[in-house]
Amino acid sequence: MKNKLLTAAAALAMLTAVPLGIGAAQSAAAQGAGQSGGSGQSAGSRSDGPIGGYDGWWNATPASGNATSLPQETVAVNTATNQVVDTFNRRINDAGRATRLTDVAYTVVPDPGWPAHSVVIIDTATNRVIADFRVDARGEPIR
Repeated sequence: MKNKLLTAAAALAMLTAVPLGIGAAQSAAAQGAGQSGGSGQSAGSRSDGPIGGYDGWWNATPASGNATSLPQETVAVNTATNQVVDTFNRRINDAGRATRLTDVAYTVVPDPGWPAHSVVIIDTATNRVIADFRVDARGEPIR
């Protein structure tokens, strides 16, 4: 009985360490593989945002495999710091490697219309915000 309780406690501790929702799949994979997912950055080098980055429709792969209507490259910008905190490049991802922050050359031009205390997802081909969501001071999505 004691071993079952320890196992349940360990499982609960692991679940609470993984950001649920956006970034959860990448974070869980990163913890299992010992590396981060979306951005290729280690926990020690990320200033904000969940380890492994943010997941959403913009960096998903449809079941059909046809991603031609989806963005090919995106950046996630924290509006509190105006820093790129996550990147995604479909070509790099499709080749089996996580996109690193250094893989995407993007200069942030802050927009006063961006929502405060949020992350905005920008399609680098059009420079348009395609998604946004509120985050806490650590960059974790607020539900």
